[in-house]
Order: sequence, then C-alpha cells, then structure tokens
Amino acid sequence: MEKEQGGGGRDRSPEEVRAASNERRRKRYAEDPEYRERQLKNQLRYHTVHQAEITARRRRRYATDPEYRARCLAENAKARRASLLTRYGMSLLEYQLRLALQNGACAICKKKPNGPLCIDHCHLTGKVRGLLCHKCNSALGFYEDDPELAQAGADYLRAFYDSLEPPGDVMTSTNEQTEAGKAGRLMRRAILLELQCEPGEADDGATDKLRLIARRLVDKAAEGDIQAIKEVLDRIDGKSGPGPDDARTRARWQPAAARSRAATF
Repeated sequence: MEKEQGGGGRDRSPEEVRAASNERRRKRYAEDPEYRERQLKNQLRYHTVHQAEITARRRRRYATDPEYRARCLAENAKARRASLLTRYGMSLLEYQLRLALQNGACAICKKKPNGPLCIDHCHLTGKVRGLLCHKCNSALGFYEDDPELAQAGADYLRAFYDSLEPPGDVMTSTNEQTEAGKAGRLMRRAILLELQCEPGEADDGATDKLRLIARRLVDKAAEGDIQAIKEVLDRIDGKSGPGPDDARTRARWQPAAARSRAATF
C-alpha cells in the first residue's frame, strides 16, 4: 500500500490523504467565489447529461441501503416541516395534532391514505380548515370552495340513486312485472333505433305500432318538446314513463338557491 509522508516524517494512509484533499477543496469552495461558481457549473452540466443514470443509482441505493434510506426520509421530513412553516405558518407538531384529532383520516371521506394529507385552507382568509386526502381536496377546488355547488352535486347524485330504487308503495304480481319489463325493453329498443336515424332520413318501412310510437316521440323530442325529451331519456335509462313524482324528483337535486327561488313563485 502506498503511503504519503506527512509533516514530521510520519507516513499517512490513503484515507488520511483523501480527507486532507477534501478539506482543502471545501475550504477553497467556501473562500474562492470564482472556484465555487466554476464547480457549480460543472455539477449542473454533469447532472444534466447523466440525470437518468443518477436517478437510477439513487433509487437502487434507497432500496438497498437502510442508512441512506433513513437519511433521505429525515431530509424529506425536514423539508416538509419547512414547507408547512413557509406556506401555512404551521409546525409539524400542529400538523400531527390536527391529524390525531381526525383519527388520521380525511375530514370528508374519513379514509386513511397511505401518504400525508393535504392541508386545506380558506383562500380568502388563509385560515386552515382541516386535513383532506388529495381527492377530496381536489373536489373542493373544482367546486371553487362554493358550498352551494357542492350541495347541488350531492343532491344531483342522490336524486339519481334514489331513482334506481324500485317504488315500495305499489304491489304487482310477478307476471305483471315481467310484462311491464318486456314492454319497457321493447320500447327502449325502438327508441334507440329511431335515435340512430339521421334527421330527414327516409322511412325504413317500419310499420309496427311500437316503432311508430317511438318515432313520433323522438320527432317531438327533436323539435324541442321538453316532456318528450325527458321521456326519451327516461326510457333509454330504463326508467318508467313520466309520473306525478317527476316534479318532486327534479326539485330534489336543484341547488338550494334555485329551490328557494322556486318556492317564492
């Protein structure tokens, strides 16, 4: 093993020589602006050219080196704390307390995500409202933090799912249900056939009664008849024909403001 003689005639090991060289470079980097700028440019050039190789090497080391992984996690936690303080004036301890208050789950969907929760805050006042998962946080953003829009969306979905439930106040026999279902399927098929026809397309010669009824209904819908439009869509969706509960169902998913306006007339 080669050794280098240091001060006082003592031989130095390669590790000592390397440490002394690194110390000289660190000192020069701290004291020499031109040297520092040159080194930064060289590092940037190297990283730009070898980015994929560097990333792959770091991933392999993260997967196989427990000490390196622990150091990366600690650095990420430190960066997260700095981000919290910078963006929200919130310490990591406050974040942990809020998380504990929510049982570690999103304040809206109550699900526990694998990663950290988002800090939801009011864009007008800057005040923190709670911790949300990415999906719920994005949903509020798409609704522009408007509770009326969010409620309208909830009412809209609820009205749809309510319409899927079979009515419980009418008792029909199995035969009646079978006949009604068959007639509904036939009507739906006839309407779908008519919708596939281009406007002004020549009559294809269909003469059965159900097809002619479907044609008249589709023609009325194409002319802008709202009731006909609704019946066509209800038939396609497998719903029954229009009934007395339509107004109640339609009002259930209207926004609260629209319901209040309708109530004044």
